[in-house]
Amino acid sequence: MGPQSPRPRSSALSSLEGVRRPVGINDVAARAGVSPGTVSNVLNRPERVAEPTRLRVEAAIRDLDYVRNSSGRSLRSGRSDSVGLLVLDITNPFFTEVARGVEDVATEAGLALVLLNSAEQQSRQQRSLRLLAEQRAAGAVVMPVDGATADLLWLRRQGVPWVLLDRGDVGADTGCSVAVDNRAGGLAAGRHLVNLGHERITFLSGPAEMEQCRTRLAGLRDAAVEAGLDPDAAVRVIRTDRLNAESGEKAVEEILAGGPRRRPGAVFCTNDQLALGVLKGLGERGLNAPADLSVVGYDDVGFAALVHPGLTTVAQPKYELGRAAMRLLLSELNDADHRHERLRFAPELVVRGSTAARRD
Repeated sequence: MGPQSPRPRSSALSSLEGVRRPVGINDVAARAGVSPGTVSNVLNRPERVAEPTRLRVEAAIRDLDYVRNSSGRSLRSGRSDSVGLLVLDITNPFFTEVARGVEDVATEAGLALVLLNSAEQQSRQQRSLRLLAEQRAAGAVVMPVDGATADLLWLRRQGVPWVLLDRGDVGADTGCSVAVDNRAGGLAAGRHLVNLGHERITFLSGPAEMEQCRTRLAGLRDAAVEAGLDPDAAVRVIRTDRLNAESGEKAVEEILAGGPRRRPGAVFCTNDQLALGVLKGLGERGLNAPADLSVVGYDDVGFAALVHPGLTTVAQPKYELGRAAMRLLLSELNDADHRHERLRFAPELVVRGSTAARRD
């Protein structure tokens, strides 16, 4: 019986055949004919190395495809070249645009961005912040779970500075923050609906403890008072567990409860995803906006202009929020005279087809 032919290797194993030992700084030094210290200077302090030597080392780096080991450098400096971005809901398009702003500024500064998702759960937030501390992250931009500021104070004690994003109620002595004036946004939406003649408005909110929900509701009530209405009679609040389209769709049954005579003229949703769910729930019942119900969202994410009818919403400068937060973090990392700041942006009402004058 002849020798058995070897079994075919799996594609996963075959892909490992080309794996080699990582090229180290000593390999580069040997190729260039210099000391490892000279290679280190070329990488970190090139101005100290004579040009002919520097060019020779750079050529060796290219020839050997050398990649510097930043983890070792992080151990020596006590800080990595990465920053964390912790968001509340990675599926929300609002956070995608914010993340782009954070990442663009981080990349310009030579830092890598690590994206983390708390899913609005304090336990996941705690795990994410601990991971950033263990990885010696340079810093973090955090959209915190409400009522969980102790986690942030713990992170700062571990030597990881942070900037709060989309939260305007942090004290300037605690840390930097970047937010939009949510009360002004609620006021703009409320004025728009009141001016259209709506005297019964439902505010579709998230959890009561969320600062954004509280302040947007306060702005809506301000608009009612401004128009001479009793805010308790004019504004009804319905709360959802999550700020997503599914929750908005489920809330439609409660919004419409009591029949047409008790139906509100308009619904102001805490975010665009809730509003999208409301539009879907209306359609499933043979109703539509704005003929049966005016609908307003908040954020002005990409789909707001694409749905039919287009969603009236309060726009936030999402990309600029991310850039501003990362700039503040860089200031704290690099400026010895850094002082905490609270930046607040102004929202803007964008009127589209989902709102119309009240029909008796």
